[in-house]
Formats: sequence, structure tokens, C-alpha cells
Amino acid sequence: MKINNQPGYRIVHGAVLALLLALTLFPFYMTLINSLKDRVGIIKQFWRVPTALHWENYATAFRYLWPFLLHSVFITASIVLGVLVLASTAAYAFSRFEFPGKELLYILIVMLFMIPGFLLLVPQFVLIKNMGLLNTFSGQVLPPMTIGSTMATMLMREFFTNIPKSFFEAAEMEGAPEKTIFIRIAIPLLLPVVAVVAILNTMNGWNNFIWPLVITSGDAVKPVVLALGRIPGTIQQGLGLQLAGYVIASIPLIALFAVANRAFVAGVTSGSLKG
Repeated sequence: MKINNQPGYRIVHGAVLALLLALTLFPFYMTLINSLKDRVGIIKQFWRVPTALHWENYATAFRYLWPFLLHSVFITASIVLGVLVLASTAAYAFSRFEFPGKELLYILIVMLFMIPGFLLLVPQFVLIKNMGLLNTFSGQVLPPMTIGSTMATMLMREFFTNIPKSFFEAAEMEGAPEKTIFIRIAIPLLLPVVAVVAILNTMNGWNNFIWPLVITSGDAVKPVVLALGRIPGTIQQGLGLQLAGYVIASIPLIALFAVANRAFVAGVTSGSLKG
């Protein structure tokens, strides 16, 4: 009899999963209930659900944050779109064609994924400065897009390699050009991996703090993650106002994962993350 079929194992397994779920959700729960309190309420009733709900915290926070939310949406969407285009075309070329230095070039791309991000911070800053892209949307998009493309290229290439060649050969025999094969055959088969790459890069782009902090100044192109610590409010609102801003800034990611959860799980379980 297998161990994982025994009642005791299932009970322990369920208890551990429930504990991990509680530990994951508890910080967000505390942020949520304290975002509805004023300064006095947080001090006196930090662990309890508030008796008086201060929805004005959310109204004040949203009025200040909405331009920065739009900035973050544009930056994140640009990063994700750029990663998907670069990685899918590069992965297709690496899996379908033979050209001089192919394996060496692929190894160099994968090596970029292995370099810690903080080691690239200064070279990236110097490069962006020399290009005149400081305090611009392009300066916030290009480096994260490049870094994100390395992992995405690796995942997509492995996926393309495992697709039976007969799929492509049949299209070639019908006279389909390479562009049609890529768009009509390769991309639809790649959708599970696209979901994984899109969600991971959305999270990285939305939560990116250090890089925008280094290259931006002022409010013209500032993402929401940098604006959260400067929400203007009254002394009475206190920390509740900032916590309300944190909740508002997290809503797009929560909504995205709720909508794309099935596609993300399908991409992971299909073997797209296996080397």
C-alpha cells in the first residue's frame, strides 16, 4: 500500500498545506484590515478587525496613485510584450535553424540569466545614461526586458525542441512560408509557456523597485512602487493610508493571476519548466 494513500499521510499533508496557506495569506490579511483604520485604531487595535471602517484611506490613496498606476501598467506591458517577441523569435531560430556559432551564442544568452542582477546594476546605469534614457519609460523597460528574455528564450527553446518535426515538415510540404509556420503552428503550441513567461515577467516588472529608483527622478515617469511611500494625507490617517496604497497596488497582480491561473498551472505542469 502506497504511503500517500494512507489516511494519516493525507491528514498531515493537508495540515501542512493549510499552514503554508495561512502563513502566506496572514500578512496580506493584516495589511487589509489595518488599511481600514486610522492612526489611533492601528495603535490600539492592531490585531483586530476595525469597528469603524475608514474607506477614505482608499479614496485618498487612489487619487494620488492613479497616474503612477498607469505608468506601471505601461512599463510592465511593454516589458512583457518585448520579452515575448524577442524570446519567441530567438527560441524558434535556435530550435529550427543551423547557423555558425549557434550553440556558443545560446550559451552566452543562458549565462546572462546566471549573473546576479545587482552586478549588472552599474553597467546598465552607465549604458542607459550614455544612451540618454535616464528618467524615461524606455530606460525602465529595456534592461528588464533584456534580462527577462534570457530565461524566456531558454524555456521556449526547450519547448520548441520537443515539438515533433513532422508538424513543421507537413507545413513545409504544403508550401507554407516560415513566417506562417511560426505564427500559425509554433505560437499556438507555445501558449502554455507564453502564459508562464508573461506572468513571471509581469510580477518582476510590476514589483521592480531598485532599477526605477536608480534611473528616475520626479513624477513624470515614476512607477507606482516608488510612489507608495509618499502618499500625502493627514496625521490622523497615519499608516492606514499607506497600507491602503499597498492594497490598491497589489490588485492588478491579484486580478491577473486569478484570470491566468489555469494557463499558468498548465504551462508549469506541461513540462515547460524542465530542462
